Formats: sequence, C-alpha cells, structure tokens
Amino acid sequence: MIPLGRHLLRFFLPWACAGCRVPLESFEDHGFCGRCWLAIPRIHGLVCRACGVPLKDGGASCFNCRRDPSPVIIRAAAKYSGVIPRAVYRFKYAGRKTLASPFASLLRFAWANYPELRDFQALVPVPLHPTNERVRGFNQAQLLADEFGLVIRKPVFSILIRTRKTPSQVDLNRRERQDNMRSAFALHPWAVSKSETLKGLSLLLIDDICTTTSTLSECARVLRRAGVQSVKALVLARDL
Repeated sequence: MIPLGRHLLRFFLPWACAGCRVPLESFEDHGFCGRCWLAIPRIHGLVCRACGVPLKDGGASCFNCRRDPSPVIIRAAAKYSGVIPRAVYRFKYAGRKTLASPFASLLRFAWANYPELRDFQALVPVPLHPTNERVRGFNQAQLLADEFGLVIRKPVFSILIRTRKTPSQVDLNRRERQDNMRSAFALHPWAVSKSETLKGLSLLLIDDICTTTSTLSECARVLRRAGVQSVKALVLARDL
C-alpha cells in the first residue's frame, strides 16, 4: 500500500513525462505519457546479426561489422533519438532513478523479440568508475539490471569493476574508442576468488547506451578470460 504522504506529494507535485514534461496522472513513476511512450523509436525489423544496428537495406551485417565484426552480440531496445535522449539524461544526471522501471519494460519487450538472447543464467551490469559512481550516487546500468532482473526473474551478478577512469569518448572514432577501453575493466576481487563458478556460464551484459561497441566488447573479453562460455549484451538505446 502506498503511504498517504506519497499520495499527497504526487497530488500536488505529480510526476512529469520524461519526454514532453506533461504531468502524469499516476502515483508511481510510469516514465512517459501515452503519446511519448508510443513515440519511443523502438528497434524493429532486420538488424546486424553481430552489433544489432538496424539494416535499412537488408543483409546480415552492417558496414562496420563486415570489416571488423563485433566480438559480442548486441541488441538494443530503442534508437538513441526522439524522446530517449531527454529521458536518459533525466535518469543519469538528474537523479530520476525511478525511470529504471519503465526502461526495464523496454528491455523486456526487446528481449522477447530476440530469441538469440534468451539462453543465459544471469545479468551483468557494465560498471562505472568508482569516482563517477560516487559523484552520480548510483550506477545506471546496475539499476537497469536490477529492475530487468526482477521482471524476467533472473539474478544479477555485479562481477565487473572499472579499473581505469577513461577520457571522454565523445570526439573519438571507432578505433580510438576501442583503444581507450582496453584494460579498463576487470573481475571484482570476490569474483576472482570464485572464478570456478563462472566457468561454463552464459551471461547477458546490461548497459544504457551503446555507440561503438567498445565498452561492451572489453567487458565481454574480461568475462571470457574468466571462463564464461557465452557473453551477449542488451542495451536500452543504440546511438547510431
């Protein structure tokens, strides 16, 4: 039961749509009004079999993966466009952590559409550097994994750490981003001590945004070196 105080708070200060900012009528944070929810640019149809980029002209692989295939299969719920950038900004930088719930619903819809992602034992969130996590107060990938795990009834293994605070990747090309991420992740010390339990597992990486696949590829490399049999990834949005 929702406490009376929260009812009163949301009556006088209702949640606003994370897209268009119109007031929402619900006491819980549903994230989006009906119009913005329907306007989310979900990824449908043909995608690159490796990195998950939508393929307008058909085929099996995108241009980048034909030259340098992504080492990890990636799928995304939506394009990083329309209402998504505004919503993700409010989630990550404005502290609206309750958006993890509607975002988890988007992940659930995407996961249901990609049978190649179904067979795994646990979710693994992509970690933030400890300094960044202290400043932000949370790791958005951890929140997404926790909410998504509740929806699909899968455990969350927070077994990766970020060992190096990498420079911003905004102005870097694909190859530079790959170099920037190299050796930026490692197994958490407690996971190293129990590495035998990881051998043979299939894991699904979770993150908020994927641009060039460099972060997810490096995380997958660390997990495979630890003996994990299969690593794939599902992200909220793909920045094309």
